[in-house]
Amino acid sequence: MKASACILSLFVLSLSHAADLPLARQFDATLQSRIGFDSNPTGMRDTIAAVPGDADTFSFALGVNVGISLPARTPALPSLKLSYAGEVVRFDGCPSENYSTHRLGLSGQRTIGAWKISGDASSIFIDGSDDTLLSSAPLNANAIPLWRERRHQWQHRLKLLTQVDRETYFLRAAGTLLDYNYQTRVAAGKIAFADRSDAQTSYDLGWKQSANSLWLAGVRLGRQNQAIVPLPNCAFDYSNDYVRLAAGWEGKPFANTTVTFAAGPDFRHYTGAIDPRVFLGGRARTSLWFEGNFATKLSPTVTLTGRAARMDWLSSTGKSAYIDTGVETALAWNLVPTWTLRLSAKVHRCDYFPARRDDWESLLGVGATLKLSQNTVLTVDLLRHQAWNTMATLTGREFRRLAINIGVSSKL
Repeated sequence: MKASACILSLFVLSLSHAADLPLARQFDATLQSRIGFDSNPTGMRDTIAAVPGDADTFSFALGVNVGISLPARTPALPSLKLSYAGEVVRFDGCPSENYSTHRLGLSGQRTIGAWKISGDASSIFIDGSDDTLLSSAPLNANAIPLWRERRHQWQHRLKLLTQVDRETYFLRAAGTLLDYNYQTRVAAGKIAFADRSDAQTSYDLGWKQSANSLWLAGVRLGRQNQAIVPLPNCAFDYSNDYVRLAAGWEGKPFANTTVTFAAGPDFRHYTGAIDPRVFLGGRARTSLWFEGNFATKLSPTVTLTGRAARMDWLSSTGKSAYIDTGVETALAWNLVPTWTLRLSAKVHRCDYFPARRDDWESLLGVGATLKLSQNTVLTVDLLRHQAWNTMATLTGREFRRLAINIGVSSKL
């Protein structure tokens, strides 16, 4: 809780002085309910029996989102938004997976001279079981998040951005923090989670070729920390310092299409208690990172979006790191003013080192949104989830899953 308070306090101070804060002028609240079916809520192999939560189950959820907006009286003063989102989720077939979430958020922006400053901070408390599943079964890396995100923990996120725009160039600086504080019990024979965090500062210089095109070059300086799991044969961590060089392009190649892309080498030095028997070649490692997004209007009623990203990250189960790569796309089609059809596809890879694992997953989704009234929306979603491993020496790391959800949200 101290970390959460510190993050929010620093954010407020960076945006304004207390005397500058405007009075609350807007309040919004939304109630949500959801019923669902999950054929494999813990991502276990179909052939594994007698595993808690392995059977299919119905789920039920109730939630509320509340926001208070404090708009600025003048552009020089800050505008802020405070928010709370809470949800209670229950599983009919496996009560050990029941949990609730509580998210506190603060976002805002202000202008100081030529500089525009914006930020977003949040802390999420997940009130779930402090027990985890048995580690005897071979688990795909993409199965663990299905039930890890229901366990007892805190998550903290912070992003601060400042930018100055000139006629032919811009300067941009940003700082981000991602911190996971797991509060599950460590027990022999069960999966144990290692706290992990990533703190980064970035600096970019951009050159504007036109109103719809700019090139940028920059650098990202960061630190990742990974705790050691207090179990036998787990006395290793892959905490590291890194420098990422960036070159990219942002713009509109067509009138209805927006693209952003940045990539470059990732120079990383592992400072933790690495295992020299398997982490060969010293503590330095170089890889490629990239991040790109696009959005295009195929027609007045059809929107297509996509994202691709690759980065180095730390395993939540400790003892290793991995390269996280993902490609996804989504299509939204407004059939009529009250009906929207949604299609999505994603391929995700977790390539571990020094551990020898190469886990993949694919997610195919279809959904529909029906506007029942001005303030009430009905959603229906169907997801096909499949995972596998590409290494012939690793067997039993595949699973299949089907999830169906029907939800209603009503703005008060």
